[in-house]
Amino acid sequence: MGLILPGAVNSQTLQIPLAPPGCWIRVVSPSGQDFDANITILKCKAMDFSKELEQRVKEAIEAVPEAVASTAKRYFLERFSEKAFDGEPWKPWGKRYKPGRGTLLVQSGALRKSIDIDEISARRVVITAGGDRVPYARAHNEGFSGSVVVRSHERVSKKGKPYVVKQHTRKMLVPRRRFMGESHELETLIKKDVEQLFKNTMER
Repeated sequence: MGLILPGAVNSQTLQIPLAPPGCWIRVVSPSGQDFDANITILKCKAMDFSKELEQRVKEAIEAVPEAVASTAKRYFLERFSEKAFDGEPWKPWGKRYKPGRGTLLVQSGALRKSIDIDEISARRVVITAGGDRVPYARAHNEGFSGSVVVRSHERVSKKGKPYVVKQHTRKMLVPRRRFMGESHELETLIKKDVEQLFKNTMER
C-alpha cells in the first residue's frame, strides 16, 4: 500500500517580512548613528539583497518535499507507540486474543519497519508500507472482513504432543487500525514544519 502526499507549496501563501513599511534599506555606522550614503551604493546593495533573498526562497522551496516526507514518515511511525491515528484510538485486541509478546500491532516490528519513503520529487512524496514481506499491512490499516486460507501447520497440544492442522479456510474480521493515510494532525504538522523551514532559511 502506498500514500501520495503533495510535495509542493504552490497553494501556500507565504508572508515574509522584509523591512518596516516605507523603509527599503537602512545604513547604520559602527557607532550606531545613521549616515547618508551615495544613492548608487544603496541601489547596488538593494539589488544584492534582492538576489540573496530570491536565492534563499528558492532553497527553502526546494527543501519542502524532503521536509514533508520526513514529517509524514515520523508521524506514521509514531502511530505504533501512540496507538491512535488522527486523534482516534485504535481498537484494542479482542478479549480472547492473547499475544505472546509485544504490543498492539507491534510484535516482530516488521510492519512498523516496512514504512519508508519511496519517492521524493518537486511534484510529490510517496511513502509506502507492507509489500511481499508484510502482506497484512493493508488489512490492518483499512480493516478486513472475509475468508482466508490457513495453511497446514504444526501445533502442540496442552499435553505437549505435536499434531498437524490441515489447510482450511476460516472467516476473519480485522478491525481498522490506521497508521497511514490523510490526517488533519499530519496536515497541521506539515504546515508547521514548512513554516519553520522558511523561517530558518530566511533568518540564517
